[in-house]
Amino acid sequence: MIVTRWRLGSEADFWKEFSDGNGNQMTYTGVVKTLKANRVELDENLAATAKREYGNQFKEIFVYKKNGALHVKTKPSEIAKQYRALQNLCEEESDD
Repeated sequence: MIVTRWRLGSEADFWKEFSDGNGNQMTYTGVVKTLKANRVELDENLAATAKREYGNQFKEIFVYKKNGALHVKTKPSEIAKQYRALQNLCEEESDD
């Protein structure tokens, strides 16, 4: 996750985003927590977008099979992952 973000720009861009107002760089743990929080928010937004865009078809497309029965996905991360695949979003956008 960090490596992917690091490669998106310059080192200066990275530390600009992951430093406090005084210019102190975040710790590794701080960077990871920030990236995870950003990912959770993005996944929630993509899940809402998928539900809106697919409407009534959502229950037919965003499913998984468990013990032979189909279930509608409810976890935003799983919905977002499938939505990214359906929309052909690149790895950098999905951060997987």
